Amino acid sequence: MAKTRVRFAPSPTGVLHVGTARTALYNYLFAKKTGGKFILRIEDTDKERSTADSETKLIESLKRLEIRWDEGPDIGGKFGPYRQSEKFDRYRKVTNDLVEAGAAYPCYCALEELEAERKALQAANKPPRYSGKCRSLSDSERELKEKTGAKPAYRFKVTGREVTFKDGVRGEVSFKTKDIGDFIITRPDGSAAYYLASSVDDIDMEITDVIRGEDHLSNTPKQILIMRAMGAEPPRFCHLPIILGADGHKLSKRSGAADVTSLLDAGYLPSALNTAMAMLGWSKVTGNRAEPLESMARIFDITDVSRSPARYDEARLDNINQKALKALPVKKLIEALKPSLEAIKFPFDNFDEESLFKIVDATRDAMGKPQDAADQMIQFARLSVPEGVAKEIVDSPEFKIVANALLARLEENNSVGENEYKAVIESVSSKTGLKGRKLFQPLRVAVTGDVSGPKLADLFIILGPEEIKKRLENWSGK
Repeated sequence: MAKTRVRFAPSPTGVLHVGTARTALYNYLFAKKTGGKFILRIEDTDKERSTADSETKLIESLKRLEIRWDEGPDIGGKFGPYRQSEKFDRYRKVTNDLVEAGAAYPCYCALEELEAERKALQAANKPPRYSGKCRSLSDSERELKEKTGAKPAYRFKVTGREVTFKDGVRGEVSFKTKDIGDFIITRPDGSAAYYLASSVDDIDMEITDVIRGEDHLSNTPKQILIMRAMGAEPPRFCHLPIILGADGHKLSKRSGAADVTSLLDAGYLPSALNTAMAMLGWSKVTGNRAEPLESMARIFDITDVSRSPARYDEARLDNINQKALKALPVKKLIEALKPSLEAIKFPFDNFDEESLFKIVDATRDAMGKPQDAADQMIQFARLSVPEGVAKEIVDSPEFKIVANALLARLEENNSVGENEYKAVIESVSSKTGLKGRKLFQPLRVAVTGDVSGPKLADLFIILGPEEIKKRLENWSGK
């Protein structure tokens, strides 16, 4: 039996989004489970939208997810090239072969004619398909068209009644050929259309299994027809369920779907993101614990993937990430939070390693969204400008009383260590006659400028008396 070969074949037209990354992940897990090869192929036939920068960012995002490929444009392989833009001659040869075999023909229809056809079919509530107008042109008619300067596209000649295949996720799927119509395989400028390029590549690269999104399901009969006309056996196909956003609509680039780079830059761990993506249609991974790729690969089975739409759950990702972050050693945790901290200009140089470790430990409980942890860590670095409820507390009669009482206590006894913290609070409470929220909210705002954050005890101990006094003096003239 031939060794399994799967491919992830994105178009480099933008950043890598969660839905596309899930496809890469499932292909990777499938390859690892079956002992096969995972191939990265770049489908860049769209000259207007494809960019080298997008390809670079896409590859970087996959690497940051720790998804590695066995063959690809950056590392090569015996089945290359791995960019479609480098295979123009190969696609042209296959087109010519199909024409010679009577499986394809030149089409001289102008865009305006095709659009008029499409609108007429729509008005009649019929599926849009080509009429076949150029299918039976004689050689002399074609010669006349070309003498007038017309450059043909090439269409595949669809025959038979239906195309049926067994989908690894959906079971048996059938398409009636009358609803497909003759489709373009090569554009007038000579570039290969998606159906042709993808089919040729899958055959040339000996792909055994095509695992991709449900949105490609309707492309499959066209690709099967091309492959059979080439005299090749089509691979097995598996179409993954669509992913819905919180609004119930399809998660997509246009709907503001989360992109992988932004999530990783925000401090989401690769293991957490991979686990959350794996759950989008596959129920064998459960709970809120981040799973290593190796563990998921051991139990992955494409037949376990659901046909039903999956829903992107940001809260679940936060929960998985929170647990994963909390389990990290302090040094790795700081590294994971660094992008979020740099974004808010956290002054790393103001703290020695020991103090930084203490700050990270004090904010572990807030590490659902990495930004939340960063927002709490910044309280150790500077006094925030009070807004909203915090501003209301600053303007309350209790605020100055509490701030002044704390300042007086620290001037009397310049110590707020682990053992003294409780005594400091009791002293301020005794002097002001305040307890509960009336005491602790003004205390927190006086020290941080915010109404929420790390435990007050941790703030007092890590900041130390001199920094706290400096912050309290900030309010003396207010």
